[in-house]
Amino acid sequence: MKGRTKRVLFFATLAVLLAAAAGCHRHKHQALDPTESQEPDRILFEKSLEDIKNKRFEVARLTLQTLLNAYPDSDFLADAKLAIADSYYEESGGANLTHAEVEYKDFITFFPNSPEASRAQYRAAMCSYRRLELPDRDTTYALRAEREFQLLLRNFPESEYTVEGERKLLEVQEVLAEGQFRVGRFYYVKKSYLASISRLNEVVQRYPNYSKRDRALWMLARVYHVPIPPSWPGDQERAAHYYGRIVREHPLGSYFEDAKVELARMERPLPEPDPVLLARAQNIETVGSRPERPGLLGRVFRRFTGRPDTSAAAARLGPPPLEPPENISDPALPAQRAAGSQGSSVSVQTAEDLPAGTVQTVPADAEDQGTAAAKNQQVADATQRKNQKQASRKKKSFWRKLLPF
Repeated sequence: MKGRTKRVLFFATLAVLLAAAAGCHRHKHQALDPTESQEPDRILFEKSLEDIKNKRFEVARLTLQTLLNAYPDSDFLADAKLAIADSYYEESGGANLTHAEVEYKDFITFFPNSPEASRAQYRAAMCSYRRLELPDRDTTYALRAEREFQLLLRNFPESEYTVEGERKLLEVQEVLAEGQFRVGRFYYVKKSYLASISRLNEVVQRYPNYSKRDRALWMLARVYHVPIPPSWPGDQERAAHYYGRIVREHPLGSYFEDAKVELARMERPLPEPDPVLLARAQNIETVGSRPERPGLLGRVFRRFTGRPDTSAAAARLGPPPLEPPENISDPALPAQRAAGSQGSSVSVQTAEDLPAGTVQTVPADAEDQGTAAAKNQQVADATQRKNQKQASRKKKSFWRKLLPF
């Protein structure tokens, strides 16, 4: 009995000692108290990074906001501001990406000389890039991504994000050009040539690396080459101009031989392919990606949720343009240079006169009276056809007159 009592006392004493020892140390899962440290801002910042890593984004943002409000002179001020943007970016989703872009732009505004400014600009562009839609859908995010990537390449040309930013810009411009090309092709098929020229001309001038640019040039050439009297007289000079650009700028394109044949039929000089552009065409490296083939349900809803196909994006004629052309104007209605415009002519710069590697742009036409007369004639013809169509609809057949509706 006495031995048993001794064992009970021994274990009780051991339990008290262990409890006292445990009370002298912090539990490993107990929250840190920043007031106990000489660097409370560091503790708050490190805790927020741990929360972001573990996808506790709301908690991390509350901690970072506490750091910004309580320690406005902290050395971690810039890092905390950037971490808030990163938390929104990592959380993803439409609203979160919008918040992230705003935070990244604010960071660049307040800390323009920070080493992390280039990363902030890259991610600001990626916030719109990750929300790209199909070419025939809304282009808001595509245009915004293009603008932000252009800012990255202009303001941070030597950063580690320059190469990747250029690749992404090529993809975005491929999507934008595809959307404009589809509209231009629609008007081309409908024989609405003025509207078609406007869209195709923008594709050719603004997006020189577009994968179907030679096809856009071919359609422009055909528009001017084949007249449709009396509404569309054509313009052989401009047709030869666009055929020459295909030969010079797209020597390995699918319309190269056809353009040479048309120039020979028109008895126009045949330009030589540009050696610089020929070398680039022989070493094309695509930079885009093709979306994964979806399942049956994915194919049904792809029109609403699908990613655009950018697998054809490449730097075919050089680096992507960082500024839009100064003047993208619709070419004036061709050819009906009538009596009042004697001596007027269209000056077309031939492809042979340009230096190697130059991508030619179309100059705006000079104003002349013949152009105004041609436009007035086209409007009159369209009005006449409309009136004739309405008149034919009013003529009801015998059975049509018997019906009360």
